[in-house]
Amino acid sequence: MCPHRCKKPKPYLIITNISKRQNIRNLIQIGASFGVTTIFVVGQKGFNFDVNDSHGDDENKSSSDMPTAIVDGVRRGKMNIIRFDKLEECVAHIKSLSCCDTEQHEEKQLEDVGSNSIQKSNNHKPTIQIIGVEIDPSSVNLEQEPFTNSTAFMMGNEGQGMTSKQMSVCDGFVRISQYGGGTASLNVSVAAGLVLHRFFHWSRGGDVVVGHKA
Repeated sequence: MCPHRCKKPKPYLIITNISKRQNIRNLIQIGASFGVTTIFVVGQKGFNFDVNDSHGDDENKSSSDMPTAIVDGVRRGKMNIIRFDKLEECVAHIKSLSCCDTEQHEEKQLEDVGSNSIQKSNNHKPTIQIIGVEIDPSSVNLEQEPFTNSTAFMMGNEGQGMTSKQMSVCDGFVRISQYGGGTASLNVSVAAGLVLHRFFHWSRGGDVVVGHKA
């Protein structure tokens, strides 16, 4: 059981081992849609994340692979892209960050974290949880909302899923229940959208105001 709960839990994304450029674009765009303001990128050398990169002398033609709708937000600091060469460097950085403001002091225990919550660390210091989206015997159904604090979500590769190295750094896993008779695989960006939407709902305590007509 985690001794803390964030006042305002934040979602993060870890993008690594994603094969298709369009899926990376979609992940970034979906992240922005559900309040992700920091994306951690490991590798992905074939994708140009530089929003200020242009074609030669023509400043109006960007060679960046970033979604057009996101470029201005990155330039203004509304979304941060932090890059790493190695996964272990990314994980160390995430775990060094302050989770967020907590509701209770360290000596107090949080009593309302459900038994379905994912919390592998035994440390008293609250940390950003790293949750893999993967079908695994230890995975918790997404609809059970097994979250405790700010969380960095990591998706698997489009074809092979998560590698053993990716899985080894996760604090836990969630799976998306499916009810049809087809394949158990969803597009990586679709899966990310479902997970982030559920996290957003949980982080607001279910009190989500839907946009209304003017």
